[in-house]
Amino acid sequence: MRSQKPADVSSRHLLSWRDRTDKDWHQMVHRSVEEYEDRVHPPGIRGQSIGLVFFNPSLRTRTSMEAAAARLGMHPVVIVPGQGTWAFEWRDGVVMDGDRPEHIREAIGVLSRYFAVLGVRAFASGTDYLADRDEVHFRAMLQAATVPVISMESAFYHPCQALADAAALHTHFRGATKGRRFVLSWTYHPKALPMAVPNSALLMAARMGMHVTVARPDGFGLDVGVMACAREYAHGHGQRVEETTDLNAAAYGADVIYAKAWGAACRYEDPTREAALRARHQQWRITQALMDRTHDGVFMHCLPVRRNVVVDDAVMDGPQAIHLLQAEFRLHAQVAILAQALTDKR
Repeated sequence: MRSQKPADVSSRHLLSWRDRTDKDWHQMVHRSVEEYEDRVHPPGIRGQSIGLVFFNPSLRTRTSMEAAAARLGMHPVVIVPGQGTWAFEWRDGVVMDGDRPEHIREAIGVLSRYFAVLGVRAFASGTDYLADRDEVHFRAMLQAATVPVISMESAFYHPCQALADAAALHTHFRGATKGRRFVLSWTYHPKALPMAVPNSALLMAARMGMHVTVARPDGFGLDVGVMACAREYAHGHGQRVEETTDLNAAAYGADVIYAKAWGAACRYEDPTREAALRARHQQWRITQALMDRTHDGVFMHCLPVRRNVVVDDAVMDGPQAIHLLQAEFRLHAQVAILAQALTDKR
């Protein structure tokens, strides 16, 4: 299942940081940190509205985006498709004589006329790998939109989380991220979760100039195109991206352990086989003993997290965990993203 570089996306939209230059990426990291330090005064955009479309559940994304909009003097409106809206048809060229009375083209076209910017959260289907990899649903919305669209997590990427993670690391290490050892660790989970967060965390760490190790069991490799992009980012900083099936070895001397569960790619063809494969690796959990192997490393997770399944209580409640700092930076990163989108729009 080879991947490909995403097609060009208008700079007014934010689907993935892969669509932005290194200069843009690092400027946004610094802008997020400045917002955190209360040194940014966004331009005069008060009185505008943002439409937040949630096809999937959320706690941090929804609340932090609403708070970010309010901080900028905007009015956020949350739309949950299926709860008080018509069912949407996504396919083009179909005879709409079924139970989906509104096409996504009209839905997004109408919302574009109500709001200055749109935020959209739409997870991977888990049934069509090529469609998920190519962000078919999300790109259909981008084509229909006439205002900036910000991804609040798509099939393959979570740019808001990635920027928050980068700013949190920049702050924790006082800007000295280059050469730090970053371990992206697969962990067991009772469900086959999407790859958006691990993809984004991998690319984020490589772009921050860190030495990245992806620790995961056989069969749980990330998309080859995403891995290739991460290696390009790392190479540009004189670093490497490696893979291993030995988590204990990867943790030795690490500066960061970023835990995240994701499903194997075989879930798309055979969910039963994927579930059986995943069930064989329940020992892949972040323990205090594992953290003790690090170089006084920090523990990271995007949340929500299943305690004592993904990570032990001792780690979550210990001094090495910075997951709450990550969550706090969701607000500051999204203020920066919204401010940039609305400034560029003008």
